[in-house]
Amino acid sequence: MRMSGIVCLAAIGATTATLWLSSADAAEQNLPGATVESVVAIAKRLNPTVAAASLDFDAAVHKIGTAGVLADPALVLEAWDVNRLGVGQRRFGVEQEVKLWGKYGLERSVAQADADAAKFQGRATVVDLIAQVVAAHGEYNAAYEAVGISVEIKRRYDEILGLLRSRYGTTSVDQQDVIKAEIEAATAEGDVIRRQGEQKAAAARLNALIGRPSLAPLAAPTGFRALKLIGLVQVQALARSANPMLALAGAQSNSAAQTKSLTDLNYYPDVTLGAKYVQRPGTEDTGEFMAKFNVPLHYEVKDAEQRAAGARLGAAQARNEALRLRIDGQIADAWFGVDSLRKVVQIYTTRQLPPSRSSVDNARNGFQAGTSDLSSVFESERRLRSVQLDLLKLKVELQTKYAEMERLAGGSL
Repeated sequence: MRMSGIVCLAAIGATTATLWLSSADAAEQNLPGATVESVVAIAKRLNPTVAAASLDFDAAVHKIGTAGVLADPALVLEAWDVNRLGVGQRRFGVEQEVKLWGKYGLERSVAQADADAAKFQGRATVVDLIAQVVAAHGEYNAAYEAVGISVEIKRRYDEILGLLRSRYGTTSVDQQDVIKAEIEAATAEGDVIRRQGEQKAAAARLNALIGRPSLAPLAAPTGFRALKLIGLVQVQALARSANPMLALAGAQSNSAAQTKSLTDLNYYPDVTLGAKYVQRPGTEDTGEFMAKFNVPLHYEVKDAEQRAAGARLGAAQARNEALRLRIDGQIADAWFGVDSLRKVVQIYTTRQLPPSRSSVDNARNGFQAGTSDLSSVFESERRLRSVQLDLLKLKVELQTKYAEMERLAGGSL
């Protein structure tokens, strides 16, 4: 009976532990940070800069409703022939200014172009943020892997130190090797602590970008994002159709063109229409109707406004073309950087990393067999660590350069 109770308790404990581990795993899976996509999705939802860009667009859209509409009418109340005998006539009416020659349509077109510019500005903000998040996640992933490299090196150094202590004991023979191993092990331990601090700093930077508290937990990264192979001409063509800054410049050029057309109509007068109801004591009430035109006499002012609008249009078009050429050049710079970094990473992965690992194994085996000295072991370890850390830096640079190319192209490739 007692044994069955123990078995029952053990089963309950195992079930509880399984449920606790399952819930912990589920919580870990719900945390962002494992992939680039997980943190990009959070950034789009939480980053306040994205929210501000969305509100700017909303303001520009609502402004369309205020453009190209009739001005508020004017209510007219008049008293005529006022003397000591009273008021001779009372007039009640309304006046309405009306713009002719298609001016209302042009005003709406200008407002629509400005709203488009705000939309593309917001899209550019999001694209810039995504590029920063991708680069920050690459740094976070590299910092995480660097910690693993440092921990592994420390483990191997501790093994060597333990081997030396067991081999030489407390005798004075070859104590220099023990001292040297203790120094290297201590250095490795310090490097682990430093790498862990860099990992926390990278996590804090990533959290800040995606709109979370700096100390919020992140999931362990699963590795660097796979990068797609794409040709330079294809990226440049994609940028011409999808880059939000180019679209913004196009919208600004359109706004300037519509404003220029609207300015050209300043030579044509507007009209004010009015109607009044007239009360005349002792006689029949009557009505009055009025049409009033403003006369554009100051042509020099109109000419100056037209020349200014034409200059603004020319400047907007020139900026648009300059931006296109600059983005083409920046994409080429980023593409060639990505291409060269891919090749260098491949060289490190296939031609430097494997022999460096083999060198460590050979040096350790030779030291254990007594055919090589301790210095060769530490030298091979340092060489391997240098190659591994340099490879991580190259991968981060590759991720950052690729994210910059995506930003210029207007989105993920």
